[in-house]
Amino acid sequence: MMKFRWISGITAFCLAVSAICVGTHFSAATASAEEPIRILAMGDSITDGYINGDNGYRKYFCYDMQQKGITNFDMVGPQNNWTNTATYTMSDGTVITYDPAHAGYSGYTIQKTDGSSRSGLRETIFDTTYYDSNTSGNMLEVYDPNIIMLQIGTNDVLDACNDGITDRLESLIDAILPYLDEDGDMLFVSTIPDIDVAQRLDWLGAYTWKYGLDYTSDPETFTAKVQESIDTYNQSIAELVAKKQAAGEKIRFADVHSVVDVQTGLQDGVHPNEAGYACMGEHWADLISSYLTETPSTSTTTTTATTTSETTETTTTTETTSLTTESTTETTSETTTESTTSETETSAEETTISTSETTVTTTEPTSQKGDVNLDGTVQIADAVKLFRYLLGEEPLSAAAYDQAELTGDGLVNGFDLAFLKQQLFR
Repeated sequence: MMKFRWISGITAFCLAVSAICVGTHFSAATASAEEPIRILAMGDSITDGYINGDNGYRKYFCYDMQQKGITNFDMVGPQNNWTNTATYTMSDGTVITYDPAHAGYSGYTIQKTDGSSRSGLRETIFDTTYYDSNTSGNMLEVYDPNIIMLQIGTNDVLDACNDGITDRLESLIDAILPYLDEDGDMLFVSTIPDIDVAQRLDWLGAYTWKYGLDYTSDPETFTAKVQESIDTYNQSIAELVAKKQAAGEKIRFADVHSVVDVQTGLQDGVHPNEAGYACMGEHWADLISSYLTETPSTSTTTTTATTTSETTETTTTTETTSLTTESTTETTSETTTESTTSETETSAEETTISTSETTVTTTEPTSQKGDVNLDGTVQIADAVKLFRYLLGEEPLSAAAYDQAELTGDGLVNGFDLAFLKQQLFR
């Protein structure tokens, strides 16, 4: 099947960090390919849309994409694929029209594990035969997605199946990536939201028999263990994505955890409410639209040369001062200012050749946490640089890495980006 062709010449760049956008421009022509961009939302009940049966975040994702001028896309998958059009009325009366197809399965883990009665997403993708448009095969062969939005692992954490959880995710990712074989194909892998332990204690019994914890007698230790499991898994996702990017794989990081608030964004302690789903949909739309409209980063170095000028005039005094800033793509950002002053005095019928003296002054910026580009201030540009580092598009120097490490865990990942975003908002 012919896949879409990327549109060249788009001059947009968007920083997809929740609501932080820089130089955003969305063109209606972004998705004007011969065939629509095929997007597969894949995961567990949070992708399925557990609350209210209204397709969770996916309806908001479709709406937000449309608002950004990206309309030529097709949500695909074996679930809800009997129609391309569904509607939902938001609380303000706005009617959303969206494509409900997906691959979200309530109660599923990353893959089938020994001793668990839960089904695995990996087996569902690759060990089941699907049929669509006279095509049969596994899920990826039949639905042939260009973009996959993967969020999975909440049920693994609920069941305290924390040992080997990242290995299982990596195994799933490694099985998916070979199917993204066309230019522009991309896998986005997301973190999972927090769990409200006090509200959803009935689903966390495994932490009692596996770790010997008792919520009634020691709620703080019990809650801390669940939170540790979530945080460790989410951090490992960011590190896994970075590792795969470094190996040249078509993969990017998504951070749903950063946009679903445990106090205001959950319906039942695990699944988002409509407000939480709306935040998820916006986050996914920011990521996908930014990816579809971005242009490859280019490096530009400006080189200047001092020239010798020969002048023949009658009694002329000329004073010239030039200020040149050389822009380079070195990992340590510095600004070098060259000041050149030449003074030429000539008398009648006298020829003088002027020479230039150059003084180079380098100013070291003041260092502070969050100043990723080392220019002495913490601004959106620092979030842009950190974001591009996490995408594997540019490196960080040792000094920049130190400024980007904001959470105190010694690692630079999506959590530092979320922290920097909060810092900028404040």
